[in-house]
Amino acid sequence: MASGISHTLLIAKKDLTEFYRVKPRLVTMIVFPIVLMLLFGYMFPSSGAVNHIPIAVVVQDQSPQGMQLADRFVYLAQSSGLLDVTTTDSVSWAQQQLVLNNVYAIVIFHQGIGTQLSSGGGTVEVILDQLNPTLDSAVKGEIEQIFSQMDAPTSPSALNVVFQGLIPGTTGSFEFLAPGMIAMTAIIGGLSGLAMTFSRERELGTLDGLLMAPISRLSIIFGKGLAQIVRGAVSSVIVFVISVLLFDVKVYGNPLLMILVLFEGILAFTGMGMLATSFVSDQESAQLIMLMIQFPMIFLSGALFPLLQLPWWLRMISYILPLTYVVSAFRAEMVLNAPFSAIAPEVYGLAIFTVVVFALAVPMFQRAVTR
Repeated sequence: MASGISHTLLIAKKDLTEFYRVKPRLVTMIVFPIVLMLLFGYMFPSSGAVNHIPIAVVVQDQSPQGMQLADRFVYLAQSSGLLDVTTTDSVSWAQQQLVLNNVYAIVIFHQGIGTQLSSGGGTVEVILDQLNPTLDSAVKGEIEQIFSQMDAPTSPSALNVVFQGLIPGTTGSFEFLAPGMIAMTAIIGGLSGLAMTFSRERELGTLDGLLMAPISRLSIIFGKGLAQIVRGAVSSVIVFVISVLLFDVKVYGNPLLMILVLFEGILAFTGMGMLATSFVSDQESAQLIMLMIQFPMIFLSGALFPLLQLPWWLRMISYILPLTYVVSAFRAEMVLNAPFSAIAPEVYGLAIFTVVVFALAVPMFQRAVTR
């Protein structure tokens, strides 16, 4: 009995000593729970409030009554603390800002609203962002409350507020989630697949066989990278088909632009996987490092939650993550039929990021393979 306990403790000591000697594993084990708790602690503040949501107010009626109505709305909106207002007279400019996620709603005071109101009625059009159901609900409720306060001095039915989206029909929560799910599937395939394959082959010894074969190192690197690109693409297509067929997600955008954004994302994450793999030699370390990279990125990219829900410093971190731009561009194209000019910054940014990552990853990965 005593010898069994002694042997058990010796085996445990051996495994813990081995774990301690592999520094990537040790660092990941300590850092990951800290990052996880900080992430969820600041992502879901106790107040649960989202403040300073940007909206655009389009004032087309320059009559005294129309200007007075618009000024009253802007004053109440700014005073609410929930909304930040930008005024303009161009509907097309405001719609472009909505597609770019610079504003989350457009309130339009059309030409003649002042005259209509003097006659006992009038219609105000509100275009909501169709990409963020949580923000849509908050903004809609606040705008309805503001207009009810504006109606109080006259008649409760003086203003007819019509809510709609840029795209005809009603979008559901899954149309917000589907582009993010597709992008996340791509990063799981590209980022972790390469790391796991390389680590497993090194542990099994099959990598030595490849290195002894009359094949260039670059062919091995790009062959493995190509395999992960295909894997990520197939997984993304499966999620896309399921979203359309089973959950009635509608696609309004250009399929070629959607493929371009997704392909860039898969390339970028394959390069990141190649770079991360260069620092580890065993499968367990690769798993831990990939988990520590993937998990925060998924929650900070806007794939599952609006970025406005994050505190400002986490939002700044999200802006340096490539998944943020993949999700933003893919969602805008898929749901809002955004033109190329609207997603061009994301497309060019991802292209630059991919080139830089591969320029760093290929030589480092090549040295890791041969060491």
